[in-house]
Amino acid sequence: MNGRRLLNRRKTALSNMPHMEESIRGSLVIMNRFCGKPNCRCRKGQKHKSIYLSQSQRGKTRMIYIPQAAVEKTKEYIKNYLRAKGILNIISDINIKLLLTRR
Repeated sequence: MNGRRLLNRRKTALSNMPHMEESIRGSLVIMNRFCGKPNCRCRKGQKHKSIYLSQSQRGKTRMIYIPQAAVEKTKEYIKNYLRAKGILNIISDINIKLLLTRR
């Protein structure tokens, strides 16, 4: 592939980048928990469902509670992060090819 086509592919990839200010790294996790109240329904087996954002930082898992009202926006931000990561991989591959063709 010639240099001009690679540059056009790189430009196209960059134009598809999501807004990075609307991105989050991590995964959503549903946790079923007991609340600790002695007469609560969770004591009878109906645990409370909570949604958390799971992130790995320096080898440790960090769980951040996500309120129900923010779940859809969080999903969107995670999707943007994954899309940006994929586009960066494409751009990296193109840049390697460009470096090798310009010797």
